[in-house]
Amino acid sequence: MHTATPNTENPVPFAIACAVGQFLLTILILKFGFSLAPPEAHGKVKLVAFASTIIYPLVLAQSFGMWQRLALGLDRIRLEPVFLASLSTAVLFLPWGLRSAGAGQLFSDFSIQLFNAFGEELLFRGVIFALLLSLPVWRAIVLNGLLFGAMHLIHGFMGADWRTAAGQMLVTSVCGMMFTAVRYRSGSLWLCVLLHMVLNLCMMYSKVQDAAGSTAFIVERAANLIELALAAWVVLAARRAPATRVAA
Repeated sequence: MHTATPNTENPVPFAIACAVGQFLLTILILKFGFSLAPPEAHGKVKLVAFASTIIYPLVLAQSFGMWQRLALGLDRIRLEPVFLASLSTAVLFLPWGLRSAGAGQLFSDFSIQLFNAFGEELLFRGVIFALLLSLPVWRAIVLNGLLFGAMHLIHGFMGADWRTAAGQMLVTSVCGMMFTAVRYRSGSLWLCVLLHMVLNLCMMYSKVQDAAGSTAFIVERAANLIELALAAWVVLAARRAPATRVAA
């Protein structure tokens, strides 16, 4: 049983509220956890904050009665051209080689990135995207991306350099627009989860940061350009012929 249904005629405040809720919940857990727990337990505090990124959108989906609108059905998985093209952003990081890691580390990183991608995609390309479906396509994609990017300002609140946090917000906003474009065209949340996880792992394990000069910067900006181009492609295609694959 759900307790409320968002007003789809004015979805933006609901979408913003959902994103702000996760933002504040994460900060609350980390701030209070770090202040109350001894340093050796800070890892567990991070795990609690990490778990909240999955539990929170599940609670929202249940509260709003949105399960049928999250595109979690396996029958929705289709290898759309935009999804296949989006994988090129991950491939860009591979020519410089991959860092080595033991089987245990690989399994740990794979598991963490899988759950991280699932939680973030469930909130942004699941719950929030479903709220924004009534908007024009370009507004839904841009707003979803900006909300996703704004979540990364949390690093500034947790003591990181604010300039770095702001730069991270811009980069992840663009990436979020691509994720939303994939969600819009494919109608599958699982493809977004897979893309999100693969991109994170390729960036983590790539040796591009060890390359000389500004190579890493150039590769990262090239990925951003591809992300913007794919989002624009989907928007233009939607303007020419309204998509029939938007999963509600």
